[in-house]
Amino acid sequence: MARESQISKWNSPSGLLRLQRLAMHGLTQAEICEQIGVPVRTFRRWCTQDPRIKQALSVGAEAALASVENALFKKAQSGDLGAMCFFLKNRDPEHWSEHPELRGYDGKVVFVDDIPKTAAPKPAEAAAETKQPDHP
Repeated sequence: MARESQISKWNSPSGLLRLQRLAMHGLTQAEICEQIGVPVRTFRRWCTQDPRIKQALSVGAEAALASVENALFKKAQSGDLGAMCFFLKNRDPEHWSEHPELRGYDGKVVFVDDIPKTAAPKPAEAAAETKQPDHP
């Protein structure tokens, strides 16, 4: 019961801000739980009980993602070839894929295992197709 009463510490404005900051630093939910001393199972229950906790984590995670995307974009703009390739392959795979032969006609990726196999022609059909017409 003591852990359940801890929720009031974390759904307060200052608690929510701290959770958001932890998520902004890229911590996973399990790492956040370790930092605040709450079991993961309890924390997940809190996220279900109080949408503000879930939202604080979501906002923090989105900010972390935006920060990394911005850093990648800046590196790509500065001429870092690896960053440029990564950015283009992920943002515009239709034009920057390393494997254009795996793309279907509608732009979706088609893996070799997904391509339907056609049956080989039967020997009689193959012979008929290659037979030359008789000329007198």
